Amino acid sequence: MNLIQILILIFIAYVIYRLAIKLKKREFSIQVFLLWLIFWIAVGVIVVLPQTTQLVADWLGVGRGVDVVIYISILVLFYIVFRIFARIEKLERDITYLVKDISIDKAEKGKDADPLPSLSSRAKSRDLSDSIE
Repeated sequence: MNLIQILILIFIAYVIYRLAIKLKKREFSIQVFLLWLIFWIAVGVIVVLPQTTQLVADWLGVGRGVDVVIYISILVLFYIVFRIFARIEKLERDITYLVKDISIDKAEKGKDADPLPSLSSRAKSRDLSDSIE
């Protein structure tokens, strides 16, 4: 086993450990945990047995195993970018809706109304010029 394989396996072990911690803290669901766990185990198999990518390449009709890994990686990355873009668009729409809703509430109640009553008076009155240096 090469040094790079050992380093990657150590990294994979660390990532799986972090996944377990996040699952324990309930930062994401069991489904997300299992998805990432399967992904990192697959990466570990590819690192330990790189010839497995050639089997997939032969099955798909691609010349080299590393080409399959690159093609699949690019597809997955584009899909992730698409999902992030869609989520950002939704968040922007949600924020716009909330700002409009708060503005309408403030206009209906008058200019003296507090649109964010949950904020402490200290947080609302904080002077931002102090933090700029």
